[in-house]
Amino acid sequence: MLLAVAGALGQRRCGEGRALSVTGFEFLWGSDAFWRRAARDIALARRRLFVQAMTFEGDAAGLRVAAAIRDSVAVDRRVLVDAYTRHVVNDRFVWTPSALADSALRNEIRSTRAMFVGLAAAGVKVRMTNPVGAFFSGYAARNHKKLILADDVAYIGGVNFSDHNFAWSDFMIRFEGAAAARFLAEDFEATFAGVPRSRRADINQLRLYSLDGRTNARAFAEVMELMNSAEREITVVSPYLTFPFTDTLAEARRRGVRVRLITPRVNNKPAAQRYVLAQALRHGFDVRFAPPMSHVKAILIDDEHLIAGSSNFDFVSFAAEEELLAIIASPALVEEFRKGLNTLLGDVVDGPSEGVDRSEWLVTALMKIAACLVRASSAARRTAIDWPN
Repeated sequence: MLLAVAGALGQRRCGEGRALSVTGFEFLWGSDAFWRRAARDIALARRRLFVQAMTFEGDAAGLRVAAAIRDSVAVDRRVLVDAYTRHVVNDRFVWTPSALADSALRNEIRSTRAMFVGLAAAGVKVRMTNPVGAFFSGYAARNHKKLILADDVAYIGGVNFSDHNFAWSDFMIRFEGAAAARFLAEDFEATFAGVPRSRRADINQLRLYSLDGRTNARAFAEVMELMNSAEREITVVSPYLTFPFTDTLAEARRRGVRVRLITPRVNNKPAAQRYVLAQALRHGFDVRFAPPMSHVKAILIDDEHLIAGSSNFDFVSFAAEEELLAIIASPALVEEFRKGLNTLLGDVVDGPSEGVDRSEWLVTALMKIAACLVRASSAARRTAIDWPN
């Protein structure tokens, strides 16, 4: 029997909370499994289809998602895409000299814009969240949520809609229920109107947070409390783990808690990898490398609590990004997650036990400077505008 999360997590209140219900819950491992399931739900939607992503590109994967949205017969079809997609395509900043000279990349940029023009022409309402502002002053204030809501079926997790994101190891959480769907629909509609806010819902199997990018610390305080309460083991799966989460993990390690980190061997953000490997050696984290590029983000605490969603558990997510986060307190679901993770990542291998500069003072210093800029950027105006406009 699934545990009621309110009882399992205690009575802490953080933002707006409501008791909700959910009738179905599953983990979908890998983009193929996720998209097969989501495409069917999109085709069945009749009342509403809300889709949100930080990255939504006009390549094969993105066009497949766009076609499903365009062909949907739902009365209310809406798409939210973050301004990040205007400036970073195929994991490359589009304004660099090399990108400007890359004809394939320029074609993909044109295809992306044409994709959204086509959706708008088909009657889909398309909006872009959080323009970066003058001189990219608000660049860190991204809407990092990933969401599909098809009538009363919802998906949250880490998968963006692009070829390179679909190629990465990742997962999405699918759940059903009218009240839970209503909570996510209200969150989507607030963001669509350009007025995001932090909210919380207690559902049978989980506590669901929507983070507004400005008051995230209040919600993450519960994550830190759970980590501080660990007695045996904390397993973190993340490609970009940084402080303040590494600080809390270091304190857990000093208490004698085993800290295990699963991170990709080949990382698209090498600075983040250098930082976390140095922290792991310094504090005695047990590092395991996942063979493919893994975009999975999750924290397991004593095999009793699972924390997952769109957050990378880094300083950017902590201070400035809008996120969807779930805290799950169900032994059955935790075990299901563990089995799926092992299947998705295959045989992880030992990480380095030496050979990384333990000081890494330059990387750490740059990270701290970046964190200051991120905190300043978090004050940027949160809004949504019609796109293309």
